[in-house]
Formats: sequence, structure tokens, C-alpha cells
Amino acid sequence: MPSSTIEKVYIIGATGNIGAKVVNSLLAREVPTTIYVRDVEKSRALFASSTNAATHLTHVQGDYSDLSAFESSIVGHTRLFLLVADLQNMPTIKQDLGAIAYAAGVKQIVDLSSRFALLDWRTSFIGEAHRLAEERLYQLALQHNGTVVSLRPSRFFTNHTWIKGALTHLNAVVDCHPSDRKLEYISIDDIADVATVVLTDPIEKHQSRAYTLIGDSVDGATRASYFGHILNRPIDYKQVTPKELVDTMVKTDSPWPFAYDLATVDTTRGPTDAVPILLGRPYETLESWVFKNKELFV
Repeated sequence: MPSSTIEKVYIIGATGNIGAKVVNSLLAREVPTTIYVRDVEKSRALFASSTNAATHLTHVQGDYSDLSAFESSIVGHTRLFLLVADLQNMPTIKQDLGAIAYAAGVKQIVDLSSRFALLDWRTSFIGEAHRLAEERLYQLALQHNGTVVSLRPSRFFTNHTWIKGALTHLNAVVDCHPSDRKLEYISIDDIADVATVVLTDPIEKHQSRAYTLIGDSVDGATRASYFGHILNRPIDYKQVTPKELVDTMVKTDSPWPFAYDLATVDTTRGPTDAVPILLGRPYETLESWVFKNKELFV
């Protein structure tokens, strides 16, 4: 879609895997895009080869401790993509960014939330942070006659990079769930593509909807077989207790509440219809992702 027919988009969280893909997709569509980053030089290097970066990409230096640069640069934008990784402070950060954005004339915020936001009240550290952030953004949208679209992805395919040590030293996929229990996963490419579509569709099409993104549902034994194929050796599925999984994650520097969530939350739904409807294609499967990213595990 040419830039003459679309508003300017502002991106928070542009240098992570999902954010960078959204930026590149917007630039490929000739959408004027502004990104808020801590290090402008690193950001310029990251997007140096991106299509239309020289003409359509603006870098703004700033952080969450001082939003003055954001406040002055958000003026003139009508769309904002929010990706905040700080779970502990997420509700406040998103509320502050959202309040500034709506007051400056932003009409649509696309918020990267989490499937965990749908879990029972206060049962999930990850879910509670995202739920509170969603509620605050939604109230701000109502106050300013704006919209907020929440994207709720489940477990990322890329979480499997955490198990490289077990693959190497134990020849196993290690988890605390029964080997035949199917868990939810989603490709970060699919998440980014949904975000791009929402940011470039007419605002009234999506209004203030929430999209739950579950792309594949795979059991432990099947996951182990995928890695066995790419590594060309037998890979088993090893079930440990939830406590053993939590203790192992904490030893590798995962925050305890985060580790507790991944060991205990119920994420056993099947794939949702969001990607087939919004993008007109199937979700990427975990199997295809593992084979495509073999180099991450060898």
C-alpha cells in the first residue's frame, strides 16, 4: 500500500525479533515508520539494508525513564505498535506511553499482549502483567475515542532455543508435562505479520479487538522427534517434575515467577483461526520452523 494512503506508524520495541520484522514489513510497504530506541547507531546498523529505510525510517533516541523524546516525536502519528519486555513494570510503562500517544492524536494502538492474559485472575505472573496493561490501554482508548487491538500470542517457537543444552548433553527435550500432552505454540513471524496487517488495515476494521494467536499444538514426544530429525540422532522426551523444571530455569537466570508460569499454566488449546482469516494462509508449524532454524540447535 503506498505511503500516500496510509498514516505514519510509531514502533516501541523495534529492535527485537518481532519488532524488527514489523518494521521491515512496514518499510517494504512504503509506510513512514518511526522507532523509539536506546541506541540510534545500533538501530541504524540493524536496519541499514532494509528496503526504503533511507526514505521512510526515523530513529528517535530515548528510554522508559524519560519519555520526553517520545512525547515530542509521537505527534503526527496515528498508529502505535507497543512491545514492552519489562514484565515487572509493563502495566505502568504501557499506560504512560498510551496516555501520551492518545493525547497526541494516535487513533490506534496495537499492543503485543499474551495468551496468558486469559488465565484466571492473579494465577500467572506473565498473564497478570499483560492483563493489567490491556485493561489500562482499553480505558485510555475509551477516554480518547481511540482503539486498542491486543495480540495475544501463546508460547513462542523460539522458546525451544532454551533447550539446546539438554539436546546437547542429554539427547532429550526436557519438560514437566506428560509426553502426550499437546501444548500451544506460535511463530514470531506469524505474530509480526498479524501486527503489520492490523497496522495497515483501516482502523475501523479491527476496532478494539483482541486476537488470540495459537499456531500449532504439539506434544512432547513429537517435539523430540523433530529435533531427532534435524540432529540425525535419537532425541528422547524426558519428563521432569514441575519443581525440577522451575529449579533448572532459575539456575539459568530465569526469574522465579516466569519459571513457575511456564511449569504450571494450562496452555492446551488448539490453533485459533486468526492467521487463516487475517492473512489468508495457514500458520507456520513448529515442525517447519525447527527444520528452517536447524542452525540454532547444531
